[in-house]
Amino acid sequence: MDEDAPPAKRPRLSMACNACRRRKVRCDTDYPRCRNCRLRDDECTTTDPKMPQLAVIREWIVQSEPVQEDSTLREPNDGRRATQTLTRSPGSLSTIGRPNIISQPLENSPAASIPRSHDVGISPAQQPFEMTFNTDAQTNRIKMMGGSSSQCLMKSLDVYLESAQIQPLSHNFRHGMRHAEELSIPLGASLPALPEASLCSRYVSVFFDKIHPIYPLFDIDSMKSTIQHFANVPSVHSVSHEQGPLLVSAYLILSLGSDESSQGITADGTKYLEAAASLLGHVIIMPYLHAIQALLLFTIVYRGRNSDGIGWQTVGMAIRIAYTLGLHRHSHRNPSNQHGVQNKVDRLFHARIWAICCCLEKMMQLESGRPATIVKVDRDHMISPDQRPPGHDFLQWHMGLAEHQGLICHHIYGHKPGERTAQEILSDTARLDRSLLSWARDIPEEFRPGNDLFCSNHEFHFAALLSIQYYQALIALHRAALVAPTATFHSEVTKHSFDDSSKRRLLAGEAICVSSARSIARLTIELSDRNVHSRILTAGPPLMACIVLGISLIKNAGSRSMAADLELLKACVECTADQFSKSGHNELFIRGVLAIHQQVKSYIDRVSQKEQPRRAESRSQSHHDTNFQAINQKVPETPSLVQQQREAMSYNQSSFSSNQRSDTTASRNLEDNVDNPPPQNEIGNLDTSLNMTAPMINSYTPHFHSNGSELPFDNLDVQELWDWMGNLSDYDNYSYQGSY
Repeated sequence: MDEDAPPAKRPRLSMACNACRRRKVRCDTDYPRCRNCRLRDDECTTTDPKMPQLAVIREWIVQSEPVQEDSTLREPNDGRRATQTLTRSPGSLSTIGRPNIISQPLENSPAASIPRSHDVGISPAQQPFEMTFNTDAQTNRIKMMGGSSSQCLMKSLDVYLESAQIQPLSHNFRHGMRHAEELSIPLGASLPALPEASLCSRYVSVFFDKIHPIYPLFDIDSMKSTIQHFANVPSVHSVSHEQGPLLVSAYLILSLGSDESSQGITADGTKYLEAAASLLGHVIIMPYLHAIQALLLFTIVYRGRNSDGIGWQTVGMAIRIAYTLGLHRHSHRNPSNQHGVQNKVDRLFHARIWAICCCLEKMMQLESGRPATIVKVDRDHMISPDQRPPGHDFLQWHMGLAEHQGLICHHIYGHKPGERTAQEILSDTARLDRSLLSWARDIPEEFRPGNDLFCSNHEFHFAALLSIQYYQALIALHRAALVAPTATFHSEVTKHSFDDSSKRRLLAGEAICVSSARSIARLTIELSDRNVHSRILTAGPPLMACIVLGISLIKNAGSRSMAADLELLKACVECTADQFSKSGHNELFIRGVLAIHQQVKSYIDRVSQKEQPRRAESRSQSHHDTNFQAINQKVPETPSLVQQQREAMSYNQSSFSSNQRSDTTASRNLEDNVDNPPPQNEIGNLDTSLNMTAPMINSYTPHFHSNGSELPFDNLDVQELWDWMGNLSDYDNYSYQGSY
């Protein structure tokens, strides 16, 4: 080669990476991946658009020194922190000299094979969700789990645990996929005859007493007559294929009735469920109203057995068929004659079937984070107040809650990273919080979330379901306040302009989450104490409550409520593990649930051991100062006992009068200002405004203890934290809403 020839030019690039150019969004050109690619977990590469086949490099990236084995990968400085020798990504902790994890992996746990954030020198907050895809490599089973609140909060708990050098927990929950997504039935399943008359009557009666009031899928007399007909036929094999969906519904009613009457999964319940599942093909090929009823029953049965993944499939099929029948077209405010059914009574019945579709899907979407089929839930699809059935209309309240759950789902899952500013995210949170509170105010007092439930025993599980779903929605809505460091989140809220009521609720977001988790845990324990194990109540919300309590305990170790919350966490973990165990979940999954309390307690014990010498020294110094002052000060004269009593009586009377005036004023303000709730929750005794500041013990402000200089998520603002929590593998596909 000619030595005088000019050196070959290195190709220069535009600053944007290929992914950002393709999406036409601003690229910050960070290396090795830009912020957009980190949030979306995309591959971040840059090529010359004119020569895409030519390999190129970014000329401004210079590696001046080899990276040491124990140093962190250099991450870009976002301008909020001064550049340090070892740059750390947002929320990260230094990996130099990091000690071994104090808690060893559970026996037979695959934890050792899971790549961990500190192994590669990247903050856990910058890692993609380990639970986004649940994978069983041996059998090629892969499921997208979605960015559900439980998964988001479990990953957040992992970040806090890893930052404190404690074994994370998320990997244990992959063992729940098979039970949630599969049902093992023989390929040649037989069709059992219906039980003898008295037992059949008992199962059917239990179903219509315990399940049907909140999910009124049938005309009771007509369905009882149909079941009686199937019980009298010589052989169920003689039933025509057109009656297949009705036979499936009969089997599922018997399955639910058997399990509900025994307060647990029974052999009869399993036998009739397997028979119904073997006939699923006959349901799908007759896509009419009876098929929708059968598919919704499938969903209720699967949820009752904590197999939510299969239930998600069946409710989706039911909604698809419901769209083809026009069940979604009913409107009380804007009636239309464009219906296949002209009879008004039948239309109202169809409207209630559609309401059940909405309730089940939005409840499950909030829990799973998966894309929904129903775009919008509107209570106007329900019947008018003067046409409601006698008694308590639990479905009407459930439908109202589903409307708010749908809006919260869109708020959490329906936006791409960077689409909204922090102020827009907080404003939407405050608006949805107000609407959720307004829903609760409309519920009668004996069933109202936030109050003690004083309803009768046969309705207690209905009220418990509504309360638990309400608390779960509050946690999902305010979860950013729970995950973020308190001071960081409060500073973010205060720099934006909100009305006083919204600001108070936003600042109390962490307390709202923790109070809601306590309420779910207490309801779970009360249900267990009452021996109420209804098929409409699942173990998912109690599991989320355990995770929330775990995060709170780690963030606020040393608070006055720590001991009580730790005991509550232990009791709730045991009840939740028991529910999963009774439904047949994998043992490793159940041990993962129990490990939540074990790992949190190990951190609390470590913090307590560190604080004992300091507190002892503080008490000793305080005692020495008190003695020194007592020696050098003249002892004051002691007032007479009569004088003390008079002063006490005078103080109590003045306090009583002041409190009475305050209560009267508060009551008057509440009546005059219903739409602007005060900081205390006006819907009952829910203590969502408590603990708005860090709890105190002997002038000790609790804080998270880590070996690094930064708290987890301390470098993430609200927008970045929100995007991280909602990070899915493919936002473009997630926006799918169906073809109707």
